[in-house]
Amino acid sequence: MWRGGAMDRDGNIALKKAAMRVAMVARRRSIPEPLRVEMNREIAARLLALPELLTVRHIHIYLSHQALAEVDTVQIIEALAVMKKRLSVPLVRVGDISSAQYHPGDEVKATLAGYPEPAVYTEADESDIDLVVVPLLSFDARGYRLGYGKGMYDRFFCRLSCSGLTPFRLGVSYLQQQCEKLPVDPWDEPLDAVVHQAGIIRYT
Repeated sequence: MWRGGAMDRDGNIALKKAAMRVAMVARRRSIPEPLRVEMNREIAARLLALPELLTVRHIHIYLSHQALAEVDTVQIIEALAVMKKRLSVPLVRVGDISSAQYHPGDEVKATLAGYPEPAVYTEADESDIDLVVVPLLSFDARGYRLGYGKGMYDRFFCRLSCSGLTPFRLGVSYLQQQCEKLPVDPWDEPLDAVVHQAGIIRYT
């Protein structure tokens, strides 16, 4: 578990986060691929067994970036489709997230940043999103997540909240990415839960 011992408590939060991003990407990539594949299966099984899935209808879920060794969402998406859940995935436009309808097998393309998104898309109705599956680099005991530094999910959640929408915020992560306490900015939006290969941590 990252303890951040080398970081000055009064140091710059942006620098702290940047250092953690480098460390956490390296830590995730250092996990042997066969082990990551097995952990992806365990994470998918635990996510798909969540009681929340009995009632949610519309799930916003990211398309995983393999080069960054993110938790793979392919089998999760396929299983959710079999469960007849309506799916949407992130579109990044002018630095902000919107939602596109998605079905397993839809053609995807890589953005300039390397993230996959639908090659052809129809915007999704965000007013009935019940659950958002969020990528992360690290998470802590309070429910805060470390993302990639663009603030897109924070603004996405803030925009939904300002419209009176409060979907369940679910992070997916390898347990190796857990840290004791993340540096936090005032605009950082916490999660409701994190699923990892050994279980689930709930914050609400």
